[in-house]
Amino acid sequence: MGHPILSLNQSKRLAVSLFMLFCFSMFSAWQMGFIYFMGPSLTLNGRTPLPISMDNVTLIIVAGYVLAIIYMIALPHFVVWAERLTTIASLITIAAMFMPLPDGVLKMVVYAHIFFCCFMIGFESFIMVNFFSEESTIKHLTVAYAAALFIIAVVQNDFVPISFPVFRWVVVAMLIMLLTFSFYLPSAAEACPRYVKKTDSIVMPKNLFSGLLLLAVVSCLMTLCGAAAAGDVKHGVSIAYFADAVASLAIFWFYKKNGANPLRIISVFMSLSAIGFLALYASEFVPALTYPACVLIGLGFAPCQFLPLYGLTMMKTYPSRFIVPVLMTIAVVTVVIQSALVEAFRSNAAMLYLVYMAITVLLLIIYMNLEPYIVHTLARRFPAKSAAEEIDFAQDNAEDAIAAEKAVLDDSSKEENILDSLTKREKEVLELIGCGYTNSDIAKILFISEHTVNDYTKKIYRKLDVHSRHAAARIINRYGSVL
Repeated sequence: MGHPILSLNQSKRLAVSLFMLFCFSMFSAWQMGFIYFMGPSLTLNGRTPLPISMDNVTLIIVAGYVLAIIYMIALPHFVVWAERLTTIASLITIAAMFMPLPDGVLKMVVYAHIFFCCFMIGFESFIMVNFFSEESTIKHLTVAYAAALFIIAVVQNDFVPISFPVFRWVVVAMLIMLLTFSFYLPSAAEACPRYVKKTDSIVMPKNLFSGLLLLAVVSCLMTLCGAAAAGDVKHGVSIAYFADAVASLAIFWFYKKNGANPLRIISVFMSLSAIGFLALYASEFVPALTYPACVLIGLGFAPCQFLPLYGLTMMKTYPSRFIVPVLMTIAVVTVVIQSALVEAFRSNAAMLYLVYMAITVLLLIIYMNLEPYIVHTLARRFPAKSAAEEIDFAQDNAEDAIAAEKAVLDDSSKEENILDSLTKREKEVLELIGCGYTNSDIAKILFISEHTVNDYTKKIYRKLDVHSRHAAARIINRYGSVL
């Protein structure tokens, strides 16, 4: 049931070492850290303030995002080379900041550096969605990203402010690590996934895609809302990012300890974030709740940084070059939405916190409805691998496989017997239900009528004793595949 293109793309995915993931995570630390220094109090070589306009900085950030989106659509096979060249250009501009430049030249150097920061931001998601294995993506978004979050929290902190001359050397080190990672990546066009064409007859699970894009919208909005809310509190941003780093490590620990997909626990952190916004609202009346609220909000950042994993889910079912550009467009649009919310509730901060809480609850509801389909799609394997690839995969995931097998043997014999009662065709239909396909989609994939798929679905529900696709997907997730 795996289309040859999907099998080919799966075979190209990279298992990246933890050291290289740490190098890659330095992009976020550099990008967010440098932007945080762009304020009127910035000192560079003794000059305060820098001769730059924050209005111009905003325009440069937007230009960086827009050009990155256009580039990824037009030249997806050359993103790695763009990453390398832009990192080198960034190193040149940061090196120039060590020199006693005239104000006019310094202004252009700083603007160029900000542009490079933002131009590359889409490349981070692009690389994970297009090149990384599922396991490498999870490791990057948890344990490796935690290192970047700690750096961001230190840079942002107002307990012990970091001077720019010190941070400048840190930027150099981070860019060297990022450049090392960029040359680790394969740059040949053949290393990129094969993108779908109209003639390929690959069926897009439209309902799943729509749900994932909605999840992306609310995730981006929640991150922006959380950062804005924490920013209203002294030390709040640093506290939130430290909490995010701790949450990321906790998710990774759960992943390695239990051998289970971390997507099964992140709903807990979403719930804590909703409580955090409620606590921030209550802090208007009980000030002692302010800092605990920032901690809880920060814990909720971790689930929102899983956006590339949602993109990878879409790429595994319908590999389109537009997936990451659309996700980046969503990120830009949500900035505008969040700004509008702040403006609308400028005179009533307490009510704004309640709006933020409602957004987080909405995020939790959407996620809980999509979670079983995301988990199953990421766990899905395609049959067109060579024996050597299967052995490599088994070795790489042996620890997780043993844990999963133990869980099945311990407490899931009931579901195993139920699945054994399904016919081969019913198992094929159930497998596709678990990936979020509608009955209409399944009919196209299996070359049967939709009426026939409806009949199979009713039989599956009766045998599994469930009443919804969501419940059926949850049962199949205990095994990864029924085929």
